[in-house]
Parts: sequence; C-alpha cells; structure tokens
Amino acid sequence: MAPSFFARRADDQSVDSASLTDSHNPFLVAAYMRAQRALGTDCWLFGMEDAGAITAAALGLLRRGRILRSVDIPSAPDVEAGSTFWGGLDTFCRDEGITNLEISTFASPRSLVPQLRGEEERIQRTEFELPLAGKDLFDGLSSHHRTRVKKARKNGMTMRRAVSDDALDAHLALQANSMARRKARNDNVPLEFARADDAVLLASGAAELCQAVLRGEVASSLLILRSSRGAYFASAGSSTEGMSLGASHFLVLETAMALQSEGVELFYLGGARPHEEGLRSFKSGFGSTPVDTEAVISYVGGRFRRRVSEAVESIQRAVTPRYTTAVPARKV
Repeated sequence: MAPSFFARRADDQSVDSASLTDSHNPFLVAAYMRAQRALGTDCWLFGMEDAGAITAAALGLLRRGRILRSVDIPSAPDVEAGSTFWGGLDTFCRDEGITNLEISTFASPRSLVPQLRGEEERIQRTEFELPLAGKDLFDGLSSHHRTRVKKARKNGMTMRRAVSDDALDAHLALQANSMARRKARNDNVPLEFARADDAVLLASGAAELCQAVLRGEVASSLLILRSSRGAYFASAGSSTEGMSLGASHFLVLETAMALQSEGVELFYLGGARPHEEGLRSFKSGFGSTPVDTEAVISYVGGRFRRRVSEAVESIQRAVTPRYTTAVPARKV
C-alpha cells in the first residue's frame, strides 16, 4: 500500500510519535505544540503514513478569524515535491475554509515545496546546520570567529542558561538593540517583539535562554528551541559593548559546546536570505553546512473573502492609532 496523507488534531501522544521521524526538529515536539496551544492556536499534525506508521510529519498552526483562516507550517516535512502530501494539504485547506497558507522551512530536512495554489511569494533562504557529534567545535571556527571568541574569553566573559523573567527582559532589550543597528544599515527587520510568545515557549520547556555575561551584565543573549537530539537558534541580540568584544561569537560556540555535552547532534543556526551577506558570514563561520531552501506564502481562499478582508484591513489602518508595543531599545 502506498503512503497516504493524514491530517488530525495534535496531542502529546501523536506528536511524540511524529517526532520519531525527525528527532532533530524542535518544531515537531510536544512542548512546542503545548506552547502554541497556550497562545490560543489550534494545532494540527499533517503528514504521511504507511500501514499506520508515520513516515513524515509537520506541525500545523491553525488560526481562525471572522474572515480569515490561516495555516502556518513552521517546518515543512521531509517529502518530495511530487508527494501526495501537498495535494492532501490543499484538500484540507479547501475543506476547512482556509484562506492563508504559509510553509516555512525552519529546521526542515531538505523539504522541496512545489508550486502551490494561489502562491503569492516564494522566499529564497539558506538554513545553516552545525553537526555536533564527534566534532572539535573550536577547531571548526573560521580564523575570524576564533579571534573573536578568544577576545571574549580574555575579557572574562562567561555563559549562563536561564528561563527567568529577568533573563527574558534582557534578551528582548538586546534583540531590539541589534535590530535597530540592522535597521540603520537599511536591513528589512522587525522592531517589535511579542514577549508573551517567548515567555510561553520558555515556560513550556520548548525553549531556553543562553546568555553571555560580562561584569554581571548580559552582553549577548540567544533563545534556542529544543528537541531530544536537536536545537534551533530562534532569536538573539547583543549590546554594543558585547559586539566589540565578540560576545555573540563566544555565546554561539559555548551554547553549541553545552548542547554537545548533552548529546544533542545537530544545532540549527537559523537562516539567512541571499542578500544578508553579513548574517550568512556569521553563521557559516562556525563550520556549519549551508542548506538552500524556500519559504512559500499562498492565498488559498475565495475572491469574495479576499475583497472583504482587504476592505476590513484598510478600515483598521485608518482608525487604529499609531502606537507601538515594542520593547524599548534601552542601553544594556
């Protein structure tokens, strides 16, 4: 019998079973699902199974509004472009009245996304995978990264792991500072961050913070998502002083070494787009393997609902006061 598509509401048992198909993937674990559910998201499991055994799977985040219904798959499953998975997913979207479909490839095992119905945007990006098992991580650094790590160590920098509110506040402030620096270089980056999302990820056990500390102050911070044998670089930020002392290089290496000691085999350093040369250089300098991939955004709803949603959005922009809930970019 050929493998067949399935779609079912996710629970701990089903996600635990699905995670066995890709134990390196932090977006396919029960803790991540519980965090998303705590944020009000309806979690589904999409995948392929053969004789009752799951062969590939992905967690889908379904959000329902009065007009729009969206499905977001953060990490596409390990299936070919010609797989019946994609037709099954399209049928699910039709049956459930989904209007917006987004397929991302965070920690995806080289998934190939075909042309989708209603496709609006296809984003070229590269994921950077750092194998940890049996490697001398310091030896794998580029000469530039090795120099930066040595400088940080010479200045007495240390690494701590935390999930506290204070640690999260420091993380968000440093993240805002880093994004402001990139914005000044004309990079298209967000300046607002949802504290609640990160707080729930930390509380659920899906994530933790690793932070470089200098003279009692956090100089660089990294939020990572975890699975049994993998970890994902989700967000980061550094202070101006930390940047000058190599805090971010030091922190990624120390985090990788700590994960390695716990038996983690693969550390995903996140992605970068083709034009983000500085980010690509930073991630590749740790000895990581670049994996070219794509994210896809589609509108799969009807024309009438789209016209209504565009009209509603236009009215909301006209009447909503211009204010921000962003974490202030304070000096730390």
